[in-house]
Amino acid sequence: MGHVVRETDWCVIDIDTTLGNIFFQERWQYNWLVAAGQPAWTLEQKRNFHTRADRAVWAAWSNRVKLRAAGTSDFSRRFNNLDIPINVDIRWVTVRPHWTVNVTKIAADAFATSSVQWAARTITLDTNDIIVRTIPGAAPGQPARTQMPVAHETGHALGNTSVLGRGDEYPATSPNILDDASIMNHGHSLRARHFRTIIEQLDKMIVGTTFSVRTV
Repeated sequence: MGHVVRETDWCVIDIDTTLGNIFFQERWQYNWLVAAGQPAWTLEQKRNFHTRADRAVWAAWSNRVKLRAAGTSDFSRRFNNLDIPINVDIRWVTVRPHWTVNVTKIAADAFATSSVQWAARTITLDTNDIIVRTIPGAAPGQPARTQMPVAHETGHALGNTSVLGRGDEYPATSPNILDDASIMNHGHSLRARHFRTIIEQLDKMIVGTTFSVRTV
């Protein structure tokens, strides 16, 4: 078979049926915005932002989980009981984006709220989102957590969104509020549940094949 590719309006997924691995990519088209008092973006600064964001997303999400395939297909039989890795990538494009990404240049000591609008396919970031942030413990006695904001926001763009009933995990209403090490809470750690939306797409790609997360 070689490759089975699924293009959606929010991602493209490529299953290499020969090697047994998965490549997930989102195409990002940037709008480069500037806060009051900040100089205009240079091309070098734009390239630096994307490079650092891309590396942060890759480090946080790629090769971190092992999937398994089950079912009656030739693919699932050949890779039965074998780990299937998945890589997550963001690509800077000027045409045919999955996501419009509004990035605002702000002062180093400033704070702006970042977000993902799932239905609109829009991501809002700022220049401090490529810098590790320290977040106080969720409760007295709990340690502080560190998090790369762009990796957290990308988690929303991977389908961890309140629109699908699986968004931020730090609100009091979240069943995962106590798991503050989670990347969708205040930490870096991935969980099987964070790949639920991706798994739903994978299950549509090869007839007779269902995927699941074996280990994180």
